[in-house]
Amino acid sequence: MNKVRLSDIAKRAGVSVTTVSRTMNSSGYVAEDVQARIHQVATALGYVHPDHKKTIKCKNTIGVISSFGTLNPFTPALSAALQLRAASMDYYCIQSAPGYLDNDKLAFHAEQLSKLNICGLLVATFLAEMLNEDTRTLLHSLGIPIVFLERADGCYGFNRVLVDSVIGTYSATTHLIEKGHRHLAYITHSRITSVESKKTEGFRRAIEESGCLDITYTITACDHVNPLSAANAMRKALAQDPLISGVVAWNDLLASGAQPVLQAATDKAEIIGYDNLLAPFLATPISSVEMPIEEIAASAIEIIDKHVTAKTPPSPRTITLEPRLVLVD
Repeated sequence: MNKVRLSDIAKRAGVSVTTVSRTMNSSGYVAEDVQARIHQVATALGYVHPDHKKTIKCKNTIGVISSFGTLNPFTPALSAALQLRAASMDYYCIQSAPGYLDNDKLAFHAEQLSKLNICGLLVATFLAEMLNEDTRTLLHSLGIPIVFLERADGCYGFNRVLVDSVIGTYSATTHLIEKGHRHLAYITHSRITSVESKKTEGFRRAIEESGCLDITYTITACDHVNPLSAANAMRKALAQDPLISGVVAWNDLLASGAQPVLQAATDKAEIIGYDNLLAPFLATPISSVEMPIEEIAASAIEIIDKHVTAKTPPSPRTITLEPRLVLVD
C-alpha cells in the first residue's frame, strides 16, 4: 500500500501542501518549474495519485475520525450511533481515533482512510477552532463528501451537523432560577473552544435575561474531565460563595464529581449535567441536557448517502440541532 503523503512531497520539494495538492490535482496555478520539481519528487518517493490506484470503489464504506477520551462517554456513544445508523442504510463505518484531533492529525488520518477507497468521511469532535489552509486543501483533494459533526463552527465549505450549545446551558440555568436558586455555579472545562464559549454564554445569558437582580454566580473551570477535578472545582466555587445551591455542569462526568460536594454543603442542592449519558445512572439521578446523538448520526449518514446517490454532488449543507433538558422526577 502506498504510504507517501502530500506532506512528504511538500517537505522534500520545499513547498506547501497546498501547492502540492494544486499540482497533483491540477486545481490552481503553480509555476511550471515548481510543478516539475513536485512531480520529480513525487516520482522519486513512489507517490501514486488516489484516482490512479482506485480500481474498485467502495460505495458503502464510510470513514470516521474522532478524538478519543478515556472517560468522556459522548464520543463512544456517538460512534455507536453512527455505526447503527450506517448499518440501517447498508453502509459500513471504519473508524480512526487519534487522542487529540487537531489539523495535523485530521490531515494524516483522512489521507490514510482515503487509501481504503471510502465513499465519504465523518469528522467528530474536531478540537481545533479552524481548519488551516493545508488541511482544507487536502480534504478537498480527496474528492469525497466530508461531514463535520458537533464541533464544526469554523469548518466552512464542508457539510456540518451542529448542536446549539447556547440553548442547552440556557435551559438548564433557567430551570434552576425558576426553582428559586439564587446562588449559582457553572462547572466547565478549562479548554476554550467555540463549544465551551457557547455553553458559558448560555449560562450567563439565562441569568441576564431572568430579570432577577438578586442572583450571584461563579464560573469555575476544571483542568481535566474527571470527577476528582470536578469535586475540587466545586469546593473552589463554594469557597467563593458558600450559599451556592444550583449548579450546571459541562457534562455528566463533571456533574458526578461535583454532586456529593454540593450535597454535603446544602440540603437544597440541585445540579444539572450535560449529555444525559450518566445522569440517569448516578446513585442519586440528576437532570441533564440531552444531546441529540441519534439525530446527529442520522443527519450525517443521510448527507453522505445523498452525495453517493446523486448524479451531481450537492452543495455543502449545515444542519443545526437543539439539545433538550431532561428533568428527573
